Amino acid sequence: MPTNIAIYLSNSSNKNEVIRLILENKFLQNHVDLSLMKGALHSAITIDQFIEEELRHDRFLIQTAENASLQSMSSGQQKKALLSYLISQKPQFLVLDDVYSNIDKATQLSITETLNDLSESTLLIQLIFRKRDILPYMNVVLSVNEANKIVMEQNINEFLALETEQKTIAHHFQLPELFNEHHSDIDPLVQLNSVSLHYLEKNVLDNVNWTIRSGEFWQLVGLNGAGKSTLITLITGDNPKAYGQDMMLFGRKKGSGESIWDIKRQIGYFTPSMIEHFTRDDSVENMIISGLNDSIGLYVVPSDLQKDMANNWIEMLGPAFKNKSFQRLSIGQQRMVMVARAMVKQPPLLILDEPTIELDDENSRLFIDMVNAIAETKKIAIIYVSHRDEENLRPEKIFELVPTGKGYTGKVYE
Repeated sequence: MPTNIAIYLSNSSNKNEVIRLILENKFLQNHVDLSLMKGALHSAITIDQFIEEELRHDRFLIQTAENASLQSMSSGQQKKALLSYLISQKPQFLVLDDVYSNIDKATQLSITETLNDLSESTLLIQLIFRKRDILPYMNVVLSVNEANKIVMEQNINEFLALETEQKTIAHHFQLPELFNEHHSDIDPLVQLNSVSLHYLEKNVLDNVNWTIRSGEFWQLVGLNGAGKSTLITLITGDNPKAYGQDMMLFGRKKGSGESIWDIKRQIGYFTPSMIEHFTRDDSVENMIISGLNDSIGLYVVPSDLQKDMANNWIEMLGPAFKNKSFQRLSIGQQRMVMVARAMVKQPPLLILDEPTIELDDENSRLFIDMVNAIAETKKIAIIYVSHRDEENLRPEKIFELVPTGKGYTGKVYE
């Protein structure tokens, strides 16, 4: 039976560099020789490569029962399909990159059981940012610092014992002065009435009714493929199928002549995939200021007031963000900046889509405390989309998409 290895990263680590070094046998050479072993990578990196192959050459290397393309699947469905494909290739070692991100609890359980069987014959190398995500059949845990160096080696029992002793500390802070753009005093902000939606012959949403009032704090949950992303695109104005639906967005009936920018200026939005669009070498300060204009990059000279607002957020994020280039931050640090960018304009509605993916324990707690603090002001409504049960998150209400046989409808829990 192989000695399975977990690698515990912080947001100051460079995960992609660690993965590269593992695959080149330059990271774990003191623990295992991978040079003559056939390996595979279970990661969003691999999924993106397969999707590119689909788009460029119309080749579907990963087959599913539905013969669906990877691009058409939800994130959880993609991860499950990729794992089945990689196992069929019979690798001798498998690198698991943040395996639980973006997947619902049922899929998490299925993947855990599959990997449990695999762990008896195949070396598993798991990369984690959260202690709670460690697979129970890991044997050795290696902690990595900001220089991508291994600084601690523990067996799993030592690691888990340390987890119970070192709980993350709650952050109590005064929120920065939020930008007070004029927004109409609208309530409710969003009202969906008997919304149903399908793509070709696939039913997605079935008779969804949802009212979001000013200052409410919602968590949106549901199975992978239940239509959470579709529902969010209806609210943000990005889905053309919203036309013809009975919807009120920020006091106006959908299709009554509003522009997409009329909707978007009322919304602060963050999902980790947004970072891919920001390729300029902007400062953290400019990145946050760009949130005031919903622009990708900053193309005007900011005012002193805007600089002050951005630097208030930087002070809250911590000294690691001060006078720094956005592109030189770690992945987790970049996501913290993007969250501040979404919040800085004080929109009536803030949508956070799986925001803690690849945030480590410390930064996850900082972010959750920040969201709770914003919710407590009752000035901004929040939709928090996540499969993960965050111990310290305090939503007032949960909107769950549940199956009906004709798609998914909504169920409210308070």
